[in-house]
Amino acid sequence: MSAERKTYRTFVVERRLAVTRQVAWDTLHEMILAGIGEYTADGTPAPHGLDAVLEFRLGGLDLTETVISFEPPWRRVYELSGAPVGLYQGTTAFVDEGDACLMSWSLVIDPPADGSGDAFIADAERFITGFVDRLAAVVESGNR
Repeated sequence: MSAERKTYRTFVVERRLAVTRQVAWDTLHEMILAGIGEYTADGTPAPHGLDAVLEFRLGGLDLTETVISFEPPWRRVYELSGAPVGLYQGTTAFVDEGDACLMSWSLVIDPPADGSGDAFIADAERFITGFVDRLAAVVESGNR
């Protein structure tokens, strides 16, 4: 008898940004703080690093984001709790491309088989796409 294999849902947004990876990385974190206010618990290094905790609302849900990997200025991985899904893990990553960089924000989600998490997942995908678009506009306008 073989175990049934889980099917995860993935989502990726990529943007080429006409700024260095460091500028994009710093702006991402400035925008996170501007949108949330402050961390519930600072990470290492403070405030954005490993084990940083953010609490916020999205789509009427109280959510908690915990940073589980922090590798500046390259990669940040977080898990989200409070969502109507079995697993929600997000990764932001930046790759140098000369004086520019490629940013990607990816999600791996374990959705409930009954579809009860579909509306939340759609909201999360819209939010992340909008956030990445705003980040691109901010860094390319020079108005950080």
